[in-house]
Amino acid sequence: MSDQHVRTLVAVDGSVDGDLVERVLDDPRVAVAAVGDASMGWPGREDAEALLVVCRDGSEEGLELVRRGRSDYPGRPVVVACQGSPNGFLRKAFAAGAEDVVQISTVEGTGAETYLALAKAVARRESDAVATAEGRVVTVLGPKGGTGKTLVATNLAAALSVKHQRAIVVDLDLQFGDVGLVMGMHPERTMHDLAISGGHPDASKLDGFLVEHASGAAVLLAPTRPDHATAVTPPLVRDVLRVLRTMAPFVVVDTPPAFSPEVIVALDESTDICVVAMLDVASLKNTKLALETLTLMGVKADIRLVLNRSDTSVGISHADVVHILGRAPDVLLPSSRDVVRSVNAGEPIVLTDKRNDSAKALRALAGLYLKEGR
Repeated sequence: MSDQHVRTLVAVDGSVDGDLVERVLDDPRVAVAAVGDASMGWPGREDAEALLVVCRDGSEEGLELVRRGRSDYPGRPVVVACQGSPNGFLRKAFAAGAEDVVQISTVEGTGAETYLALAKAVARRESDAVATAEGRVVTVLGPKGGTGKTLVATNLAAALSVKHQRAIVVDLDLQFGDVGLVMGMHPERTMHDLAISGGHPDASKLDGFLVEHASGAAVLLAPTRPDHATAVTPPLVRDVLRVLRTMAPFVVVDTPPAFSPEVIVALDESTDICVVAMLDVASLKNTKLALETLTLMGVKADIRLVLNRSDTSVGISHADVVHILGRAPDVLLPSSRDVVRSVNAGEPIVLTDKRNDSAKALRALAGLYLKEGR
């Protein structure tokens, strides 16, 4: 791309003088489409390939321009050209959504550095856009804690992967995620590490944070500490899911029992939703509310319903379930001590016991998604 122009929108914070801006743009390959500033924001131009923020180190105006650029022009990379030492500013800029940060030096060549950063950012986005056919994103919801959503998510991913339909699991229970525990994995790299690494999460980068499982599945693990969860922002979750679905036929998202901002982003990116309920009044009440909420949110994804511990005798019949939820479950998952043993051993039961009825039900769930994909 060294001989091509990059058509760029530029926004400048109020503390930067014109001479400095000229130096940043002093490369004939940087084609300026329009210029804005912190007060007027980004110009209304749809023909730009990239956005450039010129600011001083620590500029809150600059960070706000990055955020607004990501919002106003989704899909276009944002590069920051920063005057001063950006060491303490880097993390804030990347967290705001910057693709790259260029330090404005006191020597010649700043324009060329700016061009290279813009060109690389555009090339990465174009590479993502022309990647392999997008896979499906299956978000697993358990509107009440303890329903078995992690059991379903992990076994679904393992069952899909052994059928040569590789699945990537994303543990979005950011404070107390158990995917690694249930799949017998050590959290050497987590979403927190990804969040603080900076830059755009393209396929090559994400591959370095995935932990491989014996089934052929891969896992993006939740942070190991609850206080690390705040580093994982909704925009990062959105970008990660969009890239991961170009890397595998299925992305399975495990979630906390709440409609958190990160879960809402995952729902927006989902092609399929799997809701896990149990035979108790609290679970069924929450499941009914969750299904109604999905409708109110305008979610268009296909919804599957799994009834866990479906054979327990607790005074609620399957007919009651249909009456409460307004639909029959797609899969009945019976109780089994072997399921508990498999969880404690960190081995998905779909891999270890072909005869177990619970394992058969979980493989049947995977079969529904495989059949729909034909």
